[in-house]
Amino acid sequence: MLKMKYYICVLLLCCASLWSCKKNQDFTYKELNDLNIEATSDFSITQFDTLKIDPQITQSKPAGEGFSYQWKIYSTTAVEGIYPKVLSTSKTLNAVIAFPPLRYGYTLEYKATNSVTGVSAFKIFTVKVNSAFQQGWIVSSTAAGKAQLGFIRSDYKVFYNPAESVNQTTFPGNAVGAFVYYNSDGSRFGVSFFTDNGSYRFGANDFLRSGKSTIDFKPVKDKFTFDVSKFTTEEYLINDGSLYAASMLDEPADVIYTDRIPGDYELFPKVITSTYFSTYFYDNKYKRFMSVPFGNFSLTPTFGSSTTSFNMGNTGMVMVGAMDGAKKSSTQEFFFVMQDTNSDRFLYSLSGAVPGLNQKFMNSPEIAAAKSFAASLTLRQLYYATDNNIYLYDILAKTSRLVYTFPSVSKIKQIQMDQTDSKTLVVATNNAAGGEVFFFKLSNQGDFINGTFDKKIDGFGEISNIAYRKLN
Repeated sequence: MLKMKYYICVLLLCCASLWSCKKNQDFTYKELNDLNIEATSDFSITQFDTLKIDPQITQSKPAGEGFSYQWKIYSTTAVEGIYPKVLSTSKTLNAVIAFPPLRYGYTLEYKATNSVTGVSAFKIFTVKVNSAFQQGWIVSSTAAGKAQLGFIRSDYKVFYNPAESVNQTTFPGNAVGAFVYYNSDGSRFGVSFFTDNGSYRFGANDFLRSGKSTIDFKPVKDKFTFDVSKFTTEEYLINDGSLYAASMLDEPADVIYTDRIPGDYELFPKVITSTYFSTYFYDNKYKRFMSVPFGNFSLTPTFGSSTTSFNMGNTGMVMVGAMDGAKKSSTQEFFFVMQDTNSDRFLYSLSGAVPGLNQKFMNSPEIAAAKSFAASLTLRQLYYATDNNIYLYDILAKTSRLVYTFPSVSKIKQIQMDQTDSKTLVVATNNAAGGEVFFFKLSNQGDFINGTFDKKIDGFGEISNIAYRKLN
């Protein structure tokens, strides 16, 4: 009986407490303002273009409450180096998409938050980013103490520093050169970028950092070059006359180059990939061609013959220029500008492993001052440039003519032939304001159409080199 009274007292006490709470609290229930966000869910955009989305938002209650917004993008699957980023805090999106193309794309999350209740509504979008860099010209330059890697697309759209934008980092030092590399099946397509303070590797489709190149020397501007063997299984660097190499058989992300390949030589900065089983080089110290056999990083002198147009083992000449010529299925033609002890200049050619031309430059103004060269891939012609002038040399007629003169304030840094159809000569120049790139369209006779350039693009730093990036 006593226990029963105890339970009754406890029950009465609980009821009193509940009644007290009810008297002291006012429970007011508000209907939530539900949001409905309507917009296209899937987007495809070219890297560095602007993504614009204007979502239509409807509310279940009359408008009047405030909202905050957030657009956040992240890779759909985890990718090293790609981190979530808030693109905007506005109701609508108007943002440049610098993210690189990814196999599984990106997820874009839109959040609208009620400023009164704190309740959020979400809309999820999928974004596919396409490459902006399928074909065009790599431009390495230096501005304000930083190396820059630019790109001019084949439609003349220019990206002044995409590597910095994509990777959210700078590259200290002075640019030495940028070069495109690839393998035979196209699965590896990248850009090697060298400065006097570091070396970097990027994907050619997106400029996303893909690895690093380890070297034990400081690259020297204007005495440096890079290329891959014809099999694309080896990479070669020539720096200040010395040769370095790396194997790409296992396609490593990070590439470690050898020490200087032993030997007594001073190489001209050109890798001659005229055959599959040997890669050729030219030794200016002993005036001879040298070669590295496939699969073996040993540099040996080439045995020549006195019965050919020139003796590859002893030319008696110093190489001062080199140009790529037409490519065939298993060989490629190369042209070389050679200089003898009298400072006369000659044109040599090599097709595969067979010497071809041995022709003294005649009727060619300023040929002794020429410093950059480019050969037509379809005509027996080549172009040579001094500080300000560009000449066209007709190999068959053995004569040259002036085709263009730049102002004295501009100095020609490099000329290159467009390798798609040999219908455009690309010229890089530097002046006090910075670097410029000119595109000259060529007639069927090799002259500049209308006697001038078709397009000029300025705004670069001091240009170190330009390199063609072919279509995948």
